[in-house]
Amino acid sequence: MFLSLLPACVNIASRPAAMSSSRPIQQNLFPDNTGKGDALTRNGIVRIEKNLNTFGFFTPSSKKLLGVTSKTVTIAVRSATGQYVDARATIYPSAEFGLPTTADQDKYLAFQKLMEKQRGTDGVLSNPVRFTSSAMLEILRCTQGGKNYQEISDWLRRMTFTGIESEGVVYLAGRKKYARDMFHVFQRSVAIGEILEDGTVAQENYVWLSDWQLENLNNRHTLPIQYDLYRRLQLHIAKALVPLLQLWFFASRKLYTEKRYNELCSLLGIQQYRALSRIRQQVEPSLNELVAQAFLSNWEIAETADGLSYKLRLWAGSAFVSAADLRLGSQPRTLLPSAQNEAVEALVARGIREDKARQLLLNISEDQPVLDQIEWADAEIQRKRRTAGAIRNTAGFFIYVLQTNQPVPANFVSSRRRKLMDQVTQDLEQERRLETQRELEEYLCRERYEEYVTQNTDAYIGKHMAGDLLKRRLAVMRRKLVQSNTATQSWPEQVLDEYTQRLLREELAKDMELLSYEEFKEESQGRMF
Repeated sequence: MFLSLLPACVNIASRPAAMSSSRPIQQNLFPDNTGKGDALTRNGIVRIEKNLNTFGFFTPSSKKLLGVTSKTVTIAVRSATGQYVDARATIYPSAEFGLPTTADQDKYLAFQKLMEKQRGTDGVLSNPVRFTSSAMLEILRCTQGGKNYQEISDWLRRMTFTGIESEGVVYLAGRKKYARDMFHVFQRSVAIGEILEDGTVAQENYVWLSDWQLENLNNRHTLPIQYDLYRRLQLHIAKALVPLLQLWFFASRKLYTEKRYNELCSLLGIQQYRALSRIRQQVEPSLNELVAQAFLSNWEIAETADGLSYKLRLWAGSAFVSAADLRLGSQPRTLLPSAQNEAVEALVARGIREDKARQLLLNISEDQPVLDQIEWADAEIQRKRRTAGAIRNTAGFFIYVLQTNQPVPANFVSSRRRKLMDQVTQDLEQERRLETQRELEEYLCRERYEEYVTQNTDAYIGKHMAGDLLKRRLAVMRRKLVQSNTATQSWPEQVLDEYTQRLLREELAKDMELLSYEEFKEESQGRMF
């Protein structure tokens, strides 16, 4: 399913990087570190429609891209015969609002989170989608200011007026084919304060999704993104790369991918340089930021095989989880030195003889917070250093504090206490990260199950329900659906047709005695391990 959208410029390595014939030029090695990211929760994942993130709809830029006539991107898509063919998308901006940028991508991802809350009990989205600007600003963590409200209004217009000419690029998940047509992302939008058709003033923002967006979202033609980590990114190229990386890594089912630099520039719509130093200056800060936020574990720039150009080698970070990540689980922690030996070393460093320090520690309770008391004594000595009560005999003061077991004030945060607090935080983050990983695995497994059901039911329909028989069966099911659920009468025709087809597949799956989802999941896990 993911392979159908893999761009031509992605060169998936079929062997380890060390065996590559091209010579590495520059390299950046960072350990994978998820501790710097926000604690991930089940709400930390946002699922975004795939198409816009396949052909570079959002251009990385810190300013409005006015005066640009169009942006054309050529990628490769897999045809019905399984062969890859060139396809092209051209993005036509409005004269007033310009091309969509990464600031628009931020709002688009927040919009996807808002839409998930509006799915009906049957999991179907319908037009219009309604949301308040304050709700979007809360997700974006922006202030509730007039400028930010205006930016949302401008974003609605830009997404509505920007045109897309698809020459085999936009994939229609419900019909399982690539489209050749002109599209918009939003068919129509009404911002807060504008007049609705009935003459009333809109108290919320209204968005009518284009038919192809609605079709793909209702058919779960989406990508999961670690939104909490994405939100921490500051650099525009880094933000633009996140959905693309998710697509490439999941499409390859590997944790490594290669990308020609010139093709990456074309996809992102950024300037292409010849000199390696300028290339590094352009992409290194963003790639390092992706490493810091665990979207990448490593990257390097290398010459292409012909030596005429450059390519990026990219290794997935922990934000792109895999089954292997789940099997590995948490790594063993490094043991700290003995608390007693550490206390002896601390006292010796403060001018107390080692034999005196050891004798002192033998005569105090084992549960006494010695290291905390030593650090508090340090702070007291420093605090009184320039006062009339300055402590002259510092070694004697340390001995006095330990012998009398002076209590450490509750508001004093020692290094030991800070480590314990950090460890608790890391444990919580690890637990939530594993929970997020399990949710992603569940999501991918359900996608594979839906593909399994679709393939088998399609084969059955093609063999046993040709022509009018299929139409009559769908018509009967649709009539029953509308009669039993009056809410469906307001659904668009296309959505109603797709939902009826889904119900038919569910019935056929039972008749054909296909595996249930739980049986499919258990069998998949058996193959995995």
